[in-house]
Amino acid sequence: MMTKHRRQEGFWSSLRARLAVLLSIAILPLGVVAVLQTADVVAKAQRLERSDLLERTQRAVNAERALLRHALGAAEALGISAATVGSESPACSQLMEDYVARNASIVFAGYSDADGILRCASNGRVVDINGRPTWENVSGNPRPLITYSAVGAASGQEVLVATMPVLDPENGSLRGAAFVSLPGALFDTLLGPGLDGVELALLDHDGTVLATSAENAERIEALGIIPSELEIINGGYTRDLEDTATAELAVLVPLISDRVYVLGIWEGMRGNFSVSPFGLSAPLFPLVMWAVAMGVAILAVDRLVLRHLRSVRSHMARFSFDDPGDSFATLDDPPREIADIADTYNRMVDRILGDRTVLAEALQEKELLLREVHHRVKNNLQLIASILNIQIRSAPPASRHILRRMQDRVMGLSSIHKALYSGNTLSEVRVDRLLDELLQSTISIGLPAGSTVKIEFDLDPISLDPDQAVPLTLLALELATNAVKYVGRRPDGDAYIRVSLDLQGKDVLLSIENTLGLPIQDQEVTEGTGLGHQLIEAFVSQLGGKMETEASDALHSVRVHCADLLVGEIEEAEPAGEEEPDEQRGVGNRRAS
Repeated sequence: MMTKHRRQEGFWSSLRARLAVLLSIAILPLGVVAVLQTADVVAKAQRLERSDLLERTQRAVNAERALLRHALGAAEALGISAATVGSESPACSQLMEDYVARNASIVFAGYSDADGILRCASNGRVVDINGRPTWENVSGNPRPLITYSAVGAASGQEVLVATMPVLDPENGSLRGAAFVSLPGALFDTLLGPGLDGVELALLDHDGTVLATSAENAERIEALGIIPSELEIINGGYTRDLEDTATAELAVLVPLISDRVYVLGIWEGMRGNFSVSPFGLSAPLFPLVMWAVAMGVAILAVDRLVLRHLRSVRSHMARFSFDDPGDSFATLDDPPREIADIADTYNRMVDRILGDRTVLAEALQEKELLLREVHHRVKNNLQLIASILNIQIRSAPPASRHILRRMQDRVMGLSSIHKALYSGNTLSEVRVDRLLDELLQSTISIGLPAGSTVKIEFDLDPISLDPDQAVPLTLLALELATNAVKYVGRRPDGDAYIRVSLDLQGKDVLLSIENTLGLPIQDQEVTEGTGLGHQLIEAFVSQLGGKMETEASDALHSVRVHCADLLVGEIEEAEPAGEEEPDEQRGVGNRRAS
């Protein structure tokens, strides 16, 4: 039992696509592992580089860290001592003054009670600090602070103030606060000679710039880095400054937890302290390996299999009975399996060509026999027509017309058999040529001499199956005979018979019309037996057609519409001519006379 397979079209039905899918599935686990491992390596490299960058930033401000921690420690110790001796005691101010004298990096030290009056100071001045930002911060939320002041309330200069609240040990209420001021210029000096290519700045938890090595502190503030709003992970925070032209990288590291942070702006270092483009593309390496593997596999399949299959397919497509010399597949060093396929195909072609010779001979013999049968039938029909011709000569005048009609029908059948054996094929008949030959003769001979009836033919090229061509031809012959019988001359003297055959898809429209008026034929010719009408109805029924008749005072027309006929393709080549046998030549002579 043969099974028909519908050919699949498209790229995904090809061997290349299916091989790529299978190989992709096969190496998918390795690819996933490689991608995950590569991504993990890249992540670890990023973490190590980030840690290194944070550490370098912290090392750049070691001196500042030491100063701030010393200031906070001193403020804590001085605050406890001042609270013990009392802020109004001269010993408190002397304590502050001695501490400032011993530390060149300290410009002021003082202590204020909870009322916000700075009575204990290294400079001996009493200052009301209520309303000052530093005091408001420490009194509202007592905690150690490092703040910046452009003009210190007691020192009168730019300072960084280390503030340490003093709490009551019994109830935890604020007793006062100690202040130690460091000169701002000192931090600017310390931050200045930092690492090359980096700008350093000290920020408090609200993002206020305490000190900076940058020439423009507003630029640091414009970055909008507020430590209290950021999530400091693993000891630091980094951010690429995308809106800068020098590829800057911002690094924020806690200097004194929750109090002071150091911000480093690394100019032109973003690429150095992050994974390089090559490292970022490392996870793509498995994809590149997959693409290379696919390319190698597809190339191997193409070279080992597909090109040989294409060659075999090409030879199969070029296979022709007329020129089978190029139909055998010859491959260049194919694999053994492909070579076996090619050998099998070549043996099949060899058998087909051998069987083709036998079939061609049998077909030719069958065609010759069929042509001979049609030729003999045609000759026999012409012999009958000749016998009828002899009978007509000796028949009484009343019977001659009936015998001639019979002779015309026999000659029509003879012409059909002639068309069958003389055409290029026995399976189809050129109906237009057959009607042109048959009706021209029938109409011309059926009209009286000198009748001047105009005969018009409009026949589309139509090729039909013999089973349909025979009834259609005989139908046209009967209708044309009736048109010849009843044609008349109109008052204007015009008389014509018009035959048309139109092809409309698979439908055929046969139309025959003739003028009416002054009779042209003798009364003997116009008399009939009714046999023609019966034949017309039989032929229309056989063709499965529909006949319409229209008649007026000057015109009679018959149209027969035949639907869904087996219309074949028209062959342009003319059939070879053939010498007419003696019987036909005899009938032709009778017609002419």
